[in-house]
Amino acid sequence: MLDQYAGLGGGQRILMDLAGAFRDAGHHVRVMLPGRGTTAEALRADGFQVLPLPLPEMTAGRKPLSEKLLYPMHSRRAARAIEAALKAEPAELIYANAPRCVLPAVWASRRTGVPVACGLHLIFRGGLEHRLLAWCFARPEVVRVIFCSDAVAEPFADAAGGKGLKVLYWVNPEVLNAPSGRASARAAYELGDRDVAVGVIGRISKTKGQRMFLEALSPLLLKHRGLRLLVAGAADFEDPAEETAVRALAAKEPERISLTGRMVDSREFLDALDVLVVPSLWDEPFGLVAVEGMARRLPVVVTRSGGLREIVADGETGFVVDKSPEALRRAVDTLLGDPGLRVRMGEAGRRRAGDRFDPEKQMGEILEACLGRS
Repeated sequence: MLDQYAGLGGGQRILMDLAGAFRDAGHHVRVMLPGRGTTAEALRADGFQVLPLPLPEMTAGRKPLSEKLLYPMHSRRAARAIEAALKAEPAELIYANAPRCVLPAVWASRRTGVPVACGLHLIFRGGLEHRLLAWCFARPEVVRVIFCSDAVAEPFADAAGGKGLKVLYWVNPEVLNAPSGRASARAAYELGDRDVAVGVIGRISKTKGQRMFLEALSPLLLKHRGLRLLVAGAADFEDPAEETAVRALAAKEPERISLTGRMVDSREFLDALDVLVVPSLWDEPFGLVAVEGMARRLPVVVTRSGGLREIVADGETGFVVDKSPEALRRAVDTLLGDPGLRVRMGEAGRRRAGDRFDPEKQMGEILEACLGRS
């Protein structure tokens, strides 16, 4: 299994779940990652062999021309590393869990004969990256392409052909099944009985919308005296200036706005909340945190963005709103003023998470598609 990032994000959470599913199905799993990070450490702690994949870090979002020009050279080097790993220990399948791993996987497959399955969880509507991925997906070395949402699949409808399969990602089994730790979680974040906590969780980035979250909801602090705003996450590999800007906004109301820093296990944070907000400003390929919030019985407010529209049932498990502070504020204000609505939407979200984002069912579909059996 290959990934382009050793840190922790939604795609890497999926990688770790899949690695466990392949192992539980009787397969020996090796994971190749570039450098060190939370995902590499967690996999090693869980008994997986983690090998180095020589792919450099690249600029998040739009890539500069220099990085695009150097990418083929780095891909060749990564392909040689994959070939060496396969020579040392043969494998049935190469699973490329990220777009930058696809070309190295295809090149390694051409020399080793090991088929490739690709998991795509980013949206590419055009440009060089789209053309390159489309070329790879059409190659005979690629036997399956797993898309995590309609938003991700649509641009490759022709390229993937009969190889393409949409499988919605899932909520982690522990997040879905663990009992509520609300009392201890509320205490950990110093929330009182009358406090109503609204939170956002994820890598702090211009595209993830934490700044809009604070700009939109800070005015509600005057209207709702028990309102607390919580921001979980850090800049990680993205621009630290954005984290600085978010911290500056939070510093204006230090008693009622909290930044928790980098977050690995989201359960305690989610259990402390009354409302979860996913204020994405980019086209979110999926939105795993929204599923996690529903699994923990939270009403979820999301922006009308990519795969998020496939997760939240608008008006039933939360609200899907425009990407504007005003729309976000109206939706959250509605929930703050109606505790019964929060409970009803939270319960509906829990049912939807269990029915539509069931980990055993969704991972079983991927194993069946990749190996012909679960």
